[in-house]
Amino acid sequence: MTIANNKDVELEQSEPMEWPEEPLPVNSWYNKRDIDSSNQDVNGWLSLIKEKLYTNPSVEDIFVDIEDNDVDVWVVIPEHDLATLHQIVEVEGELSDTLVSGESPPFLIEFHVIYRCGRNIEDLAPTRAIRLQR
Repeated sequence: MTIANNKDVELEQSEPMEWPEEPLPVNSWYNKRDIDSSNQDVNGWLSLIKEKLYTNPSVEDIFVDIEDNDVDVWVVIPEHDLATLHQIVEVEGELSDTLVSGESPPFLIEFHVIYRCGRNIEDLAPTRAIRLQR
């Protein structure tokens, strides 16, 4: 997990992408790993990430970037708060166990926490990431 605040990490800036109305295209790694290659599969685990992380009222935004076999998830919270961070880490662990368990997981997932610290969310959004709306 990576933690970013206004002193540690400068993220690339771009306009955040909104959650698509149409199903997401299936990445090639699904076909290579004998996994259900339907759009429901992709949207299913993205919905699970969204559902589980947004249960914490402190989570302001979630961004996801899918590239090859790697999935990066950025969770935005207002400021550094250890209690909130511990709750998020617990949920992230459960998601990792659910989504990438087994000997040959379909992808690797990495979670990151961004402390907004009063900054504009559009200035913090990772490049190419999609925004999972609450």
